Amino acid sequence: MRKQIARGLTMLMLVVGLAFASAAVANGQSRQLTANVPFDFVVADKTLQSGQYRVRKEGIAGEVITVRSADEKDHLYRVTANAGSSGDSRTRLVFHRYGSTYFLSQVWIDGSGRQLAETKQEQAAERELKKIAAYHGERGPVYQVVELIAAR
Repeated sequence: MRKQIARGLTMLMLVVGLAFASAAVANGQSRQLTANVPFDFVVADKTLQSGQYRVRKEGIAGEVITVRSADEKDHLYRVTANAGSSGDSRTRLVFHRYGSTYFLSQVWIDGSGRQLAETKQEQAAERELKKIAAYHGERGPVYQVVELIAAR
């Protein structure tokens, strides 16, 4: 009788373990994107060259993103905030463009977004462009939002 209970518990644990492993694999597949970025851009005060990048959500809630170049030369981690969810399931990267400089702002995978904090460099660019715009009597955003659709 004890052997049957032990076997039953072992089988149950095996099934539960396999279910968790399958969920982790499926979850991992939908938590990353691949994008060919056609311009240089800034992440974490570091300028990355144009090219192919893999962006992956890490952590339980995807609170950390990893940006890795295809040639493995660049590999950055950034803590992010929740940018909400959207009915738009497109996987995409959102950049803020100040003049000719692009800053990675958001990462969207399967309708769930993560917001990167503004870097000191981005804040300085925004302050400078606001001064210029105010001098010319202009109001409104001083940056352009650029969305880059990516593959999963």
